[in-house]
Amino acid sequence: MSDLTLRDVLDFRPDPWHESAQVWGRLAQGIDDAAEQLIRGSRDLVHVWPDGRASAAAVGKGETLRAEVSNAYNPAKRVADALEQHAYAMVGLRRQAEDIVASARVAGYQVDMVTGATAPPPSADMAGGLDRASRATESVLQYLPTVVEYARAQDDATANAIAVNVPSPRVGFGTGRLDGVSRGVLEAQAGRSPAEVNAWWESLTPLQQEQALREFPDLVGQLDGIPISDRDVANRMVLERQSYLLQQAFRAANEHPYDHELLPADTRLLLERGRAELASKLRGIDAITSRLNDPNLPEAYLIGFSSDGDGRAIVSVGNPDTAENVLTYVPGTGEQLSSAGGGLKRMDAMAQDAAWAAGGEKTSVVYWYGYDAPDAISDAGGESYAEGGGPVLDRFQSGLRATHDAESPSRNTVLGHSYGSTVIGHAARDSDFDADAVVFVGSPGVGVGHVSELAGLRPEQVWATTAKHDIIGLVPDWGSTHGKDPSEADFGARVFRSDPGSFSDMTGTHSAYWEENNPARTNIAEIVTGQAG
Repeated sequence: MSDLTLRDVLDFRPDPWHESAQVWGRLAQGIDDAAEQLIRGSRDLVHVWPDGRASAAAVGKGETLRAEVSNAYNPAKRVADALEQHAYAMVGLRRQAEDIVASARVAGYQVDMVTGATAPPPSADMAGGLDRASRATESVLQYLPTVVEYARAQDDATANAIAVNVPSPRVGFGTGRLDGVSRGVLEAQAGRSPAEVNAWWESLTPLQQEQALREFPDLVGQLDGIPISDRDVANRMVLERQSYLLQQAFRAANEHPYDHELLPADTRLLLERGRAELASKLRGIDAITSRLNDPNLPEAYLIGFSSDGDGRAIVSVGNPDTAENVLTYVPGTGEQLSSAGGGLKRMDAMAQDAAWAAGGEKTSVVYWYGYDAPDAISDAGGESYAEGGGPVLDRFQSGLRATHDAESPSRNTVLGHSYGSTVIGHAARDSDFDADAVVFVGSPGVGVGHVSELAGLRPEQVWATTAKHDIIGLVPDWGSTHGKDPSEADFGARVFRSDPGSFSDMTGTHSAYWEENNPARTNIAEIVTGQAG
């Protein structure tokens, strides 16, 4: 039981507690970093050294060490939290005690500096009792011993939190095994906000995180709110597995005589289409794999991947969690897994431009093919693709905020090309879209008639450009569906210049914004890095 006195409460100073909390916090972070390095550095030991007594001993020792280091993080973090909470709680109690003691002294009361008990001034006895004002003062003073009791209870709670988490020479800590993360627990995170997902993930030990990555990479890799580096590990596993399965299916498809004349024509056509689809998906996977493993280009991260349907792919140049500037590029009509190579080239081009424009600042560019894009122009007149993709993009942007690991927030820009701009418009129209700037390039409309209708953005945050000879200008008027062209003056966005393109190649002009010497590239880079006037 704490023997804290009123004098101790009044003399309390929080700075030493905050400083100690920071020391324990740094210790916890260091343990966490060391555990992650140990786990990922030794995870393949059993595969490269599978047999023998020495191998078994090494593997067993590695498992024990990984568990101990991993599980040591939480006790250190709990001590840091307990110290920090104690400082704030005691400051609040000190202020209450100071106010009550000041009132007591003004009224002439005597205060016991151990228990907080008070005694009325001698004049009260001489007068035969307390007047109304004194009785009111005494009702306040009666709370002073309670403040002392609260302080003692807080002291006991903090002492207990430290005692149960600091290792003892006899038993130590961290050697136990915590329960693993189940599929059900991971699936439940999909219904939570990215900020909540991030808090949950950070509450796990490194060993629990590693177990979730190893056993459920398909779930971990898709969760906005999980750090990019962890999603990259998970999605590379998914990519490798799905690539293997597709290759097996493609080999099997080529081994069968699907063109045999005895098969009905429609059956042969159906089988041939299936073979062509497998080939196109493998082409996209090869492009992604090559970019991830290219040693001559800046490091890339696989933030999302799926080969289901038309496929999905989210890849970044650099880590958005540690960059000062982050650009999310949303492609448009016709985007499929098979065409990911072109999107990755645009990603790299914008990353190169931003690096030039930003000086010493780090910029990460994300190729975000995370939605079902229209397959053809004939499909692009509908809003269903944007209505489906907008909330997914909105959540992704919130996830970038939740996982960003720096003292100050990054400058986040979202750029949509063609129908990708329509997706952004729906995200910004229907929610508090988390972006510092949006850029519409070659847009068929963004779902509204004026920039002020993008409720999640201010007009000065919205930029647009459409090349003079972009074929998007000849497409039948989408106005009734997608709203006004955002590069028109009366839309209210900030319009920037791009190369007019060629009248004889209007289709090519629609994709020429990323060609060398197109001023659109320089303007985009300056917007992304906050240099645009």
